[in-house]
Amino acid sequence: MPQTHPRQASNSAIAFINAQLLSLSVYASLLSDWIVNGEKAPDLSAAEPLLAVKSAAGRDPERSAEGAPTKHMASADVPEWPVFSNAAQRLAFATRIPSTNAIVAVADLFEVHRMSDSRAPEVQFLMRLRDAALNDNTFRLNPDEYRPRAAYGNIVIDEKLDGTLLFGDGKRTGLMELGDIVGLLRYLADMLRSVQAVVSSGDAG
Repeated sequence: MPQTHPRQASNSAIAFINAQLLSLSVYASLLSDWIVNGEKAPDLSAAEPLLAVKSAAGRDPERSAEGAPTKHMASADVPEWPVFSNAAQRLAFATRIPSTNAIVAVADLFEVHRMSDSRAPEVQFLMRLRDAALNDNTFRLNPDEYRPRAAYGNIVIDEKLDGTLLFGDGKRTGLMELGDIVGLLRYLADMLRSVQAVVSSGDAG
């Protein structure tokens, strides 16, 4: 890994992972009362000013040439916050998409910088999570297909998981939860820092 991936790429990856961790923490803190206790749902209309299209200035005041709206979202277009009967369903709804986004984003960054070529079990674990995330939240693992060992802690991804869920849906359990994703991302950032420390030590010697 040190010979293949420049220090700048590692620095970018660490910064990107930290940004994902901050985003997940903010998201979870904002929705924690609703997830755990079913407290008041967030006011989605409050986001309207932030959702306004800013880049279409100078075009038609109502619509851009491509048909995209250029004004604030009308109140009637604000998505409706769903109602669930229990905390498990609220948790599944609230955490799957941000967790999926973080997995896909970091895995894609690893792939761009060819860090995904690493045979480190945790890196391969991330890449298999990405595959499941993009495959309708479901593991598709052909027993005849060669895959490098993919493991994180005591969790191993192999053909036994074929057809199972990455994240639970409120009725069925999944392999991972939001806290597991946070733990994995922290581990990967620490791994990159360790590689940097080894490279720096070698440079100094």
